[in-house]
Amino acid sequence: MGRAAGNRDAWWGLEKNRQAAQVDAAAHEREEYIPFEPVIVADTDEFLVVDKPPFLPATPNGRIVANTVQERLRRSLGESELVAVHRLDLLTSGLLLLSRNPATRARYQQLFQNQEITKEYECLTVMPDDWHAGESREVTLLLDPNPAERGVKVVGINDPARAAAKNPKRKLAHTIVTFLGPVAADIGDVLASSRGGGATSASIPLHAVGCGCGHCGSRMQVGHWRLQPHTGRTHQLRATMDWLGYPILGEDTYGREVGTQGPSASAGSAPKYTPQLRLTATALAFIDPVTGERCAYRSARNISAPADVPTTVS
Repeated sequence: MGRAAGNRDAWWGLEKNRQAAQVDAAAHEREEYIPFEPVIVADTDEFLVVDKPPFLPATPNGRIVANTVQERLRRSLGESELVAVHRLDLLTSGLLLLSRNPATRARYQQLFQNQEITKEYECLTVMPDDWHAGESREVTLLLDPNPAERGVKVVGINDPARAAAKNPKRKLAHTIVTFLGPVAADIGDVLASSRGGGATSASIPLHAVGCGCGHCGSRMQVGHWRLQPHTGRTHQLRATMDWLGYPILGEDTYGREVGTQGPSASAGSAPKYTPQLRLTATALAFIDPVTGERCAYRSARNISAPADVPTTVS
């Protein structure tokens, strides 16, 4: 999920952003093209809001430099100072805010640091048996960075706030989780992955609309959730849903059994972008620190629709 750019790793420092302002042409030639493109949702003098596709990183990460939302937009718009002010996980899709003006950038970063921005996500899981439609719960967890393994680890203790104060490496994660109810969704890519040997959260039996066989197609009845994070921890939402017992469909890191996901390829074959994580950043709302106006944006994505289709290079 999203993380404030100004208070994280050294990568987010202003000096690092200046160094990364111009990515040489060789990087574009070296890297494998990632066949998904961001879509501009809002275009103002100070910032852009874009809809990030899955599999396309938000920012350079060392291994991937040119094939990122930030660099693609820098090149297409001719704006070398464009910088994402928060992050979304590689596999997460949805709204991403980018600053175009270095003079005001810190003011937008502070929206995330000071929790002055409202974020809303949606996700899909198997149907829950211990929630009713419309039910909301406030979930507070203590997350450990768990450097020895992928993802983060939920630390099971009675007083997470006190434990976090004792160990600064562990972070509190606050999320309001709402079960919106059942929805008919096309999850063919998730099912294909689980049936093909790479088990995912879809290994738990699912059923198509109007049928109880569990093997009758790719359009099935699943659980639809709204997630409202009050903090911005790494993998906060994915770890929260797993802790609740309902890992997000398409998950590759959490759950009882997980499999390969994301750009992968055997020798001589094209990368396979499947299955897609059914987690999307659906809404952003904040008071513009420059104009004082209230801004609210929503993604046009339909989380129950089929997976994104890779584009072709023209």
